[in-house]
Amino acid sequence: MKSKKTMHLLLMLVLSMSLVLGACSGGGNNEKAEPPPSNPSSTPEKETDPGNKTEEEPTSNAEPGSPRDKIKPVTFSQYVNYDWYTAPTWEERPHGKWITDNLNVTVVPEQSNGAAAQKLNAMIVANQLPDALVLDKGKDVERLVSAGKLVPLDPYLEKYPEFVEAVGVDTLNMLRSDDGKLYQFPNWYINGENGNGNAAYMVNKKIYKALGSPPLETWDQLEAYLLQVKEKYPDVVPFDAGEVRDGAEVQMLGMIFSGAANGNTPTFVSPGSDAVFSIPKEDQLTSIYQDQSFQDAALFTSKLIRLGLVSQDMFTQTRDQINEKLRSGKIAVFTAFDSVVEGIGREANNMLKAKDPEDGYVTIWPVHKEGVDKNQVYPSGYNTLGWNVNVITTNAKDPEAIFAFMNWATSPEGQMIFFFGPEGLFYDEIVDGVPVPNDAYINRDPKAYDELKIGEFNWYGNTFFVDTTKGKRELLLPEEAQDWTTISQTQVSFRTSRDITQFSNLEPLPNSEEGIIVQRLKDYYKQAIPQILVAKSDDEVIALIKKADEETQKLGYQKVLDWKTAKWKSNIELMK
Repeated sequence: MKSKKTMHLLLMLVLSMSLVLGACSGGGNNEKAEPPPSNPSSTPEKETDPGNKTEEEPTSNAEPGSPRDKIKPVTFSQYVNYDWYTAPTWEERPHGKWITDNLNVTVVPEQSNGAAAQKLNAMIVANQLPDALVLDKGKDVERLVSAGKLVPLDPYLEKYPEFVEAVGVDTLNMLRSDDGKLYQFPNWYINGENGNGNAAYMVNKKIYKALGSPPLETWDQLEAYLLQVKEKYPDVVPFDAGEVRDGAEVQMLGMIFSGAANGNTPTFVSPGSDAVFSIPKEDQLTSIYQDQSFQDAALFTSKLIRLGLVSQDMFTQTRDQINEKLRSGKIAVFTAFDSVVEGIGREANNMLKAKDPEDGYVTIWPVHKEGVDKNQVYPSGYNTLGWNVNVITTNAKDPEAIFAFMNWATSPEGQMIFFFGPEGLFYDEIVDGVPVPNDAYINRDPKAYDELKIGEFNWYGNTFFVDTTKGKRELLLPEEAQDWTTISQTQVSFRTSRDITQFSNLEPLPNSEEGIIVQRLKDYYKQAIPQILVAKSDDEVIALIKKADEETQKLGYQKVLDWKTAKWKSNIELMK
């Protein structure tokens, strides 16, 4: 099996490299290239039949034409496997209507209703999977592969070479399953040298200015500032963080951990899907409970809780409840893994600023423990493989039509529509690949603009294109019209993000021995971490961490660490 897989990868490498050698980037599939000018209105409309009917395809595999030329009319269902995500109807989004009107493609969302894992399991058991899924890389994808529920994408790679060129051969090979086949279409993949990330600390500007704008760089300075907030603003939460994810992942702890030692990033202590959940030391992955920086982060977080400086319901509050506090200015300092994205930081800032130009939030450099190099604090971690993936299920009547749409969606033209909206709305022309903002955008009502949800949850995100294009767009705008999220990213969050691609695919299959142990470790983490953080003293925190170390070793943590270390070393070799 291993020799067959190796031969398959080599064949794919040769094939894919032959497709991209003629590109203007100079031949390297990970070289950066300026996105070509793309004007949605300049391409002639295709004549299409309504409904699910598809056109006959040419018999040649090397089909010419742009990604738009290869689109086939299709309506398909899509399920996003997250508790917190509620999909708007397709027609609610400006890009949705444009795509249906111009491309004859419609996406029909299915809701998780706050119980994503249970719904996915029910759909699998009943063999009623939607046509396409958006989910984390790792165990759920491989479970579907093992069950024969996913469509391999390899037959489309030659016919749609723009997909291979956009994503990069190395990234696609890292996404292959154990059978050597590619099933995953990545979202927010990175093909180039610059990373990205949305984790950051945000400070309420009005409160900060009223309290004298003291320095906020170290843990001690943060603590002193939060005590001032508590005294002067009793109706405000001094320090808050993103919601606890999957009932276990405490974002506040992860963010503080990132500042506890040089090189730290939250995925090291996260029990989430495909997280590292271990600490790299030299050539081994080690227990989080034996790590001094994890202990330091737990001690500081626990201290803030004991001092009454954090939200009383930090373990139970929902994303909507947090957003409500942010948008009403009731949080002085906020931190989260995705704090600067459109639906959180930007919307809160814009709503406050609309009422009072002096109000809003400002993104600051991440806070760290004394003695830590501020330039080695990484609250964000980026992966060239991206955030999550799209997969096409065997229930789809025309999987190639869905792939053809995804191929277009991740192209420059597709990303222009998804991220910046259709032409004629907030831009009327595209110059050198950049949508030139019109008066409607420059003079936009921030609140009304946010309600359109333009740019949010782009499931086919092409990071290099979007980051490059929106950065150039901001240079065309007066300062008061510049996008809050883009400025926060370019000035802070993108610059404080670590490349963690080498730690990909560290989640064992759930039915394997290591997978069963991992689930037990996660269940233990879910009840142990809150106990550690609400401890009544530093001594109790240390004692509980020691107990956690002993208990997790009994559960088989070391066996999992050995498996993860071997996988990590394999990744490093593959990336070479």
